[in-house]
Amino acid sequence: MSTVEPGSVLVERYRLSQQASTDLAAATAWEAHDLILDREVRVTLVTGPYAGDSLDSARRAALVTDPRLVRVLDAGSDADGRKYVVTEPHTGTTLTEVVSSGLVDEQQARAIVGEAASALSVAHARGVHHTALRPEAVRVDGHQVRVTGLGLDGGLASGETLNVQPAQLDAQGLVALLYYAMTARWPGQDLEADWIAKDTLIPLPAQHDESGAVAPLSTLVPHVDADIDALVGRTFNAPGSTDGPMNPDDVTTALLPWGEVSVVASLPGFVQPEPEGPRRQSIADAFGGGEGTPPVRRPVTGRIARNDETMAMGAGNVPAGYPEPQNEYTYEPQTYGEHNPVPPPPPGGAAPVGYDQFGQPVGQVPPGYDQAQYAQQGAPQQYPPQYAPGGYDPNAGHYDQDGGFATQPAPKRGGVNPTPIVLGLVGVAVVAGLIWAINAVLTPPPALIAEASPTPTVSSSAGGAGEEGEGSAPPSPPAQTEARPVIDSAALLGTLDWEGQTIDHPEKVELAYDTDPATFYYTTTYQQAAFGGFKDSLGMELKLREPASVTKVELLTNTPGGKVQILKGGEGGEVLAEGTFSNTTTFELTEPVVSDSFTIWVTELPQVSDGFRLELNEVVLS
Repeated sequence: MSTVEPGSVLVERYRLSQQASTDLAAATAWEAHDLILDREVRVTLVTGPYAGDSLDSARRAALVTDPRLVRVLDAGSDADGRKYVVTEPHTGTTLTEVVSSGLVDEQQARAIVGEAASALSVAHARGVHHTALRPEAVRVDGHQVRVTGLGLDGGLASGETLNVQPAQLDAQGLVALLYYAMTARWPGQDLEADWIAKDTLIPLPAQHDESGAVAPLSTLVPHVDADIDALVGRTFNAPGSTDGPMNPDDVTTALLPWGEVSVVASLPGFVQPEPEGPRRQSIADAFGGGEGTPPVRRPVTGRIARNDETMAMGAGNVPAGYPEPQNEYTYEPQTYGEHNPVPPPPPGGAAPVGYDQFGQPVGQVPPGYDQAQYAQQGAPQQYPPQYAPGGYDPNAGHYDQDGGFATQPAPKRGGVNPTPIVLGLVGVAVVAGLIWAINAVLTPPPALIAEASPTPTVSSSAGGAGEEGEGSAPPSPPAQTEARPVIDSAALLGTLDWEGQTIDHPEKVELAYDTDPATFYYTTTYQQAAFGGFKDSLGMELKLREPASVTKVELLTNTPGGKVQILKGGEGGEVLAEGTFSNTTTFELTEPVVSDSFTIWVTELPQVSDGFRLELNEVVLS
């Protein structure tokens, strides 16, 4: 048997890239790429005495679809005898990693385990069970829970005991996950068994009393919900107890309702990121100065002081489109809410000279003012040259010296005056209306015009009734109905009996029209597309509640490929449409068809990983 390495291609389809982590002792996991469907997958190579059991249980798990379950995509053996299981990639954070950051609070523990229980309830309805639940098999990906290892882990863990009370084993595993999330102690099945890798981080076992019952949750978690505490008590009150939940549905019911899943929200308060309180921020902070760093003062050279980050940029690192820094610009930061001290007046009592926002000198006594008058009345109002008194104010309008506003007349707009054009069009419309009215009055009624094409009559004699020609009555339109097409029941056509049992699962037919796309009808898996040579076709007759008009037939499937026909009525009915299955197959009928039954007639099965099979999620008639 040849070894595998990064770059190896398994069964001419899956290119292995790098090894992935797994806690299964008899398995080696790889991240891989599906060369046919161009998608990322996870390939697990299984060995040991229970490798065959794991393949069988993985194939059964491939029939289960739920967004919270990591789906099995393929399972089989290659030419070298290597047994493999292909699944969706494992994403998110394992419950082990979540708990290692801090105990999960009660609400988030309820949400995580509740989502996992709902997912396993879907598998339980298909007769598929996990039987190997543990913290490493549950992941939190954003706001979604993902359960890994359905079928695969149970096959390697249980072997010949795979079907020993599997539903109750899953229920106990779910309650054990709830207990572990809130206490970091594991009360479930032994994780130091041979099927777990020796280098796996094993959680601490839960404490037991003299009778063998697990320590109550309320003794470890204060203020825990009494219903949750009672659920744990019923499940682990003593070895061999049967008072606890018997399947994942019981756990789901006990945990309802729960909120949204969130990894951050699940952590306790002492590891939550603390929100920053309000604080005063200086301008220096905005330029890289940390809290408590004194403001950078202007150096004696007159150039702006630069921190290390500014110096690291260099003059040549100015982004495109930005001007070069002005070295002679002086910047003196100050703390928000404070003011620079007012400089003392210059010697001699002269007012300081500066410039206002428009660039005009201020602070100097203008001509005609003495020092006392200037100090008492203040400096006169300054205006920029273009906005001198009597000039135009940028805010709008003309500013006069009396302090009032004079409205600025709107400038005249150029262009074509549309008024004459509109009036001309209105006139043309009026004239046309008058002409139409005159013609209507002067035109004779239809009874007079009918003389040009005489209406055929039907002879009342016995012989004239059967004659063809102008005297025959027009054909009647097709029958119409206002009833909506509602599927009342369905039945399989062309079934076979094998060893006293009817194959192709007639008991699952109702799943094809139960208005739940997550459930689906599926046929027996054959080794050939033509039903293994045992028969030529298979039909599903859909019987409506009452005759109805149908113009469109939609088929939702998990298995694209194969060939299908839509028949009016039952077997041998008129073929209305035909084609190939896809994930969403839509047949648009050329005209409405009224009937009380329609048949989906399959002449060739789609190909799946382990043979040929049809999985029909939903049939929609409209």
